[in-house]
Amino acid sequence: MRPNVLQRPVLGGLVLVLAATALSGCSWFRREPDYLSSTESRPLEVPPDLVLPSSTGALQVPSAVGASAVPGEVPPALLGAGEGFTIADSPESAFRRVGIALERIEGVNIRKAVAALNAYEVGFGGESFLVRLAPQDGQVRIDAISPDGRPLASTAARQLLGTLRTRLQ
Repeated sequence: MRPNVLQRPVLGGLVLVLAATALSGCSWFRREPDYLSSTESRPLEVPPDLVLPSSTGALQVPSAVGASAVPGEVPPALLGAGEGFTIADSPESAFRRVGIALERIEGVNIRKAVAALNAYEVGFGGESFLVRLAPQDGQVRIDAISPDGRPLASTAARQLLGTLRTRLQ
């Protein structure tokens, strides 16, 4: 009986090792995930008007009445009611000259010089306004305007523009 007793544990261990090996690494007993076997379906169709917004009029700039064709030149309708004056100079040189003249006029307080806008924010005669320089027909027009962009014809603005005119011409 002895040979029979020895064969059972060895045979049982061998079956156990074979079963563990077969179940742990064999792909016969494992199923693939569903996403690996899925087939490609039709692409999503989006209506044409939902793909991109309409850009037909996106870059069109409306034309202003009396607009100037020269870039950087202010249209005559926006220059004011004739209270300003013109000087024959380049915009850069005129801006520098006006700054020097404003510094030398008694009672003028230059609060800010804005070269990008060609304007000086000044205080004079109890008022605060802008002295604006605008290229016009090869010359530079000098105006006094309110901070919201309206032309000024006040006494202080006229007096300052008159003094500037005598100093610059």
